[in-house]
Amino acid sequence: MRAVCFDLDGTLVELPADFESVFETALSDAGVSPDSDYHEYYTEVFFEYLEECHPEPTRAAMADLCEEFNFVADFDELASAYVDREVDAAQPRPGAREALDALDCPTAVLTNGSERVQRRKLDRYGLADRLDAVVVSGDVGAAKPDPEIFAAARDELSADEYAFVADDLERDVLPAQAAGFAGIYLAEDPADGADRADAVVESLREVPEVLDRV
Repeated sequence: MRAVCFDLDGTLVELPADFESVFETALSDAGVSPDSDYHEYYTEVFFEYLEECHPEPTRAAMADLCEEFNFVADFDELASAYVDREVDAAQPRPGAREALDALDCPTAVLTNGSERVQRRKLDRYGLADRLDAVVVSGDVGAAKPDPEIFAAARDELSADEYAFVADDLERDVLPAQAAGFAGIYLAEDPADGADRADAVVESLREVPEVLDRV
């Protein structure tokens, strides 16, 4: 039996194109006047925490932002406002639910981030009940492309073979292949990555059929 894992952000869920606008709106929600320096600083420290597999990178980055710029606002309120706006701005990728429903095998999400935030996205868009496991870097203590997070996914799903579907060739698909997974690349151009991924799809709806060929 083969188990199939999916990336979340950019794969099962489409993220907003303008994160700075989402950030500024969240600050306004919490009573803070936006400034481009705030977003630049927040983005830098957020990704540092993300790479460190901090369990709550948004909250930690907002705490640093408040300290750096002497905000009166509570960093928990800022973090909550930002997560609310990010979840609201995200949307399930076309074909996500259909692909999961069509798969007669164990399935999981394998994603970097905060378990609490990523599960909110899955719950919000009706994806959580379609999955057998959720593997998140903030919980595991390892983030893609680290092979340890792929090993954690194996521990969660009992199978003979594994596949991983993602929209980032370099950070997701190729590391998955190195970890022994079949790598399926979700790309805008079907020719992109065709010589490196095990399969390339333009739509998640193609995944069930492609699995029979990899």
